[in-house]
Amino acid sequence: MCAASPPASSDASVPDDSVRAVVDAGGEPWERILDLLERRCRELPVGSVLELHSANPRVRSSLRGWCRLTGSTLLADEETGEQSAYRIKLPPRHGPGMPHPFPFQKPESS
Repeated sequence: MCAASPPASSDASVPDDSVRAVVDAGGEPWERILDLLERRCRELPVGSVLELHSANPRVRSSLRGWCRLTGSTLLADEETGEQSAYRIKLPPRHGPGMPHPFPFQKPESS
């Protein structure tokens, strides 16, 4: 079962690296996690920190590649028993001339 927490309320006193959302992906395959991550990232402000929980050991290498491609930063990678927790800082901004931070989005149908 996959779950995502609602975004944390905006508070100027919250540190820049505090987690704004958690995605619990269980043992889902990377393809499903990628969809969950990208959907959640579109909902969060740029520069936010997202925490991903996964019981799938293959996620680690795919997530590192995704971070490189999107300009995100993997802040922490902790294994606790059969599950891993990853803290990811989303890119600070998307400006003119910069590639879209989430290149794997499917085109929208019209």
